[in-house]
Amino acid sequence: MTAAGMLGILAGLLTAAGPDLEPTARATAEQSGKAVVTIRLVLKLKVGGQDHEQKMEVPAVVIEPSGLTVASASSIDPSGALRRMVDAQRQRVSLESEVKETVILLEDGTELEAAVVLKDTDLDLAFVRPRDAGLKLAAVTLKPRSGTVPLLTRIYVLGRLGKLGNRALAVATGEVRAYVRGPAPYYVTDGETSAFNGSLAYTADGMPLGLFVKRFATSIDSQAGGRGSESVMTVLRPVDKLLELAAQARTIPVGSNDAGGPSAPR
Repeated sequence: MTAAGMLGILAGLLTAAGPDLEPTARATAEQSGKAVVTIRLVLKLKVGGQDHEQKMEVPAVVIEPSGLTVASASSIDPSGALRRMVDAQRQRVSLESEVKETVILLEDGTELEAAVVLKDTDLDLAFVRPRDAGLKLAAVTLKPRSGTVPLLTRIYVLGRLGKLGNRALAVATGEVRAYVRGPAPYYVTDGETSAFNGSLAYTADGMPLGLFVKRFATSIDSQAGGRGSESVMTVLRPVDKLLELAAQARTIPVGSNDAGGPSAPR
């Protein structure tokens, strides 16, 4: 048998041994799709002394029936990411921001007035809560995971398209390519799944593994041009860190002056 033939058989065996994600992914989409929501914001930016108003929609996930929702902090308020990138390039630019309006948009079109209650710009996680404290919404249950998953573990992600795609629920499959250790560990996945910033990734058992967020460089090599992967990358923040910050966000009251959201204590 040729080497190519042996490789083909080996590839077939590995594929057969791998988990069949599709049925589980479809079941999760059916059970938890309504918890995948859109956050609509009106952001006031002041750059170099000039005011700008920006309207945007970002994907998010409801993680408690009360409406506590998690998203990528840089998606909700990109000024923090811009400020980090400017600092990394050692430039001096005056940049201020304020979230003027926050709305959680449910799958059926229901709009819920909300507020950003907690942001962690280092981890790129933000938590939003409805102003109505008596809600009972569809939510994804997050549970702690023991240890890490092996490289090449197959995953799937539930996200939602933008306004142009009628905010339809979307599913993609992929695999874990790397695990980066450190004070704030994260996974790196393949390109298709990592395109779903602000969305949850799941393993074959149907349990959430983490949320896709952005990681920004603290310094940029000027010889590399300071672009692309040198300055920002999409990573999968493990679910345990989400749970840790969610416990803090749960205790913060939704008030009239918290539109920007406080930063998480370090």
